[in-house]
Amino acid sequence: MTEPKRKKLSRQILATLGISLGAAVGGFHLLALGGYYLLDRVYREQLVSISEDTLIGMQGWMLNLCLLLSVVFFLVLFLVLLGDRLSYIRTITQGIDRLKEGQGDWAIPVQGNNELTTLAETINAMNAARNAVREKEKTLNEERETLIRTLAHDIRTPLTSVLSYSELLMARDGLDAPSREQVALIREKAGRIKELTDVLLDGGKRNPEEFPDAKLLFSQLAMEFEEVLEEDFSVETDLSGLPPFGGSFDPGELRRVFDNLITNVQKYADPENPVTLTIAGAEGGIRITQQNAIRVGETSTESFGMGLISIRRIAHNYAGGVETRTDGEQFTIAVTLSEF
Repeated sequence: MTEPKRKKLSRQILATLGISLGAAVGGFHLLALGGYYLLDRVYREQLVSISEDTLIGMQGWMLNLCLLLSVVFFLVLFLVLLGDRLSYIRTITQGIDRLKEGQGDWAIPVQGNNELTTLAETINAMNAARNAVREKEKTLNEERETLIRTLAHDIRTPLTSVLSYSELLMARDGLDAPSREQVALIREKAGRIKELTDVLLDGGKRNPEEFPDAKLLFSQLAMEFEEVLEEDFSVETDLSGLPPFGGSFDPGELRRVFDNLITNVQKYADPENPVTLTIAGAEGGIRITQQNAIRVGETSTESFGMGLISIRRIAHNYAGGVETRTDGEQFTIAVTLSEF
């Protein structure tokens, strides 16, 4: 079906202007004729004694008055006839504001048959498309959450078996020291994976705890960072700039931050150069800075994607942020925690 041809808004406004102007001119002539008639009757019948000069002056004042009344009539009539379109423009403007603010279901009423009508239809189409995208994103997010929770649940079952068998092996007599260390490592890593699957199943639920001496907590995390990497890297930790302080922290979140930093070092750092970890106070919060030389052939800033996303999310929970920088062959990541 062919859409009706739109009328030009400019033509409609000009037509309104012409109608108002024509009515004002006609009104001016009627007022002028009426005024001339009254003055002529007064002069001829001598209802009031006036001279011819006075009559000419009164005619001039009468014409000015008629002109003023005609202008006022023109403006009022023009605004009245244009009122619907002005009101419709205001309605469209309100719709644009709703579109910018991202409000929910709404639609601009479609009126007339001009450019304003096309604009209203376009804005309605944009809003409908955005709502459709939102609904699709919501559905995809729900499906993704369901998939993640299902996989996490499926992973938890074999992890429980791994943890149970590692406990049995640790309790077995006659296990030599190297084997015992390997089993302990398996149990530790399986426990960490189980903690992460619990986070997924709980929907990212946080478990903050109050630490009167939070410096001790970060000292322990720095010590674990050094112990894990010291076999393959020269690790330097510096907590001299960290004053005594307390706060509410989720130990699991902080451990995931340090685990991601460790993983990044293991994958991309050059073992021939030192790895540094500095934890210090910064503007009412704390700042964790880790630096390492990039191994030849690796680019940590390109491959540190998922770990960096995880660290950013955790830093956001503490009103903080993450900054990364690559200067030549040196990679630096700084994590700021501001509210705890």
